[in-house]
Amino acid sequence: MKRGWFYAVAALLFATALTSAQQPSIDSSDGLGFENGAVANGIYSNECFGFSLRIPARWELATQVVGAGLRARHVPGDVLVLFAIEQHQEGGPSSRVVFTAQGAKDQSETAQDFVANAVHSQIKVSPQDNVVIRDTYLVEYGGRDFFRSDYKHSWHDRDTSYMAFVYTKFRGYFIGANLTAGSREGLDEAANSLQGISFQEDQANSKCVMLSSGIDLPERVRVSQGVSTGLLVTKVQPHYPEDARVARIQGQVILQALIDKNGDVEKLTLISGHPLLAPAAVEAVKQWKYKPYLLNGQPVKVETQILVNFQLSGH
Repeated sequence: MKRGWFYAVAALLFATALTSAQQPSIDSSDGLGFENGAVANGIYSNECFGFSLRIPARWELATQVVGAGLRARHVPGDVLVLFAIEQHQEGGPSSRVVFTAQGAKDQSETAQDFVANAVHSQIKVSPQDNVVIRDTYLVEYGGRDFFRSDYKHSWHDRDTSYMAFVYTKFRGYFIGANLTAGSREGLDEAANSLQGISFQEDQANSKCVMLSSGIDLPERVRVSQGVSTGLLVTKVQPHYPEDARVARIQGQVILQALIDKNGDVEKLTLISGHPLLAPAAVEAVKQWKYKPYLLNGQPVKVETQILVNFQLSGH
């Protein structure tokens, strides 16, 4: 995975860490674009990424980072800088929280891996200036697992800055924030701003589009059973196993499915179901065919659950 975005976002943090406050001019944009965020009643929301954040008291939008119009900025490394908030300290540097999103190119990579790689990439590029002060650990915001890692950057001409990455994996993207503050206490207070975050369902919205190039789409998205059922074009009914029929066994088999970009069933995993019914369900579903699921006009793989019912006649 490319790591250049860490340096690009860090540059945004460093370059604006000591700037003067600006009164934000809050605006909202219409349309289902990933870049379009909006603020209303002190709450930032992004429909396509599926989350919102209540801006805490004494924090304000850092319009120097993104802009007053809240149109997210693409930076090198396939990352989207969504928005930023800051808190000004008397006689010291501002604390800042920069929210970003990056498409997960490898769905096996976890948020924990992502954060660990982020901080260690920073250490590697400048080991004489950057030092880990707390390695990757689990935190919870908005009912979701995030991972956080802290480090400090020693400036040659001014005080030390304290930094952190805090990210979760949602809708096929790594979503979270880069934090900066003038002390470890300030860093924890910056992290506390994420307590006001909330999420919609972890299901991609196929109507959302990337309004400009620069960020990769996820290779795979998770959708509900209802959405995948709407894409189904060929459904093969399972053969009722004779042993199960004789034993009067019936019920439901639940499968986890991975559907490829062409709409073919690539992989099936049994979640639950009677051992006499499950093989017949798997054999039938393997033959099902779906319309490709389009995200930003491009087909992507889909994870979903499939329910197969076995019911004896007369029941």
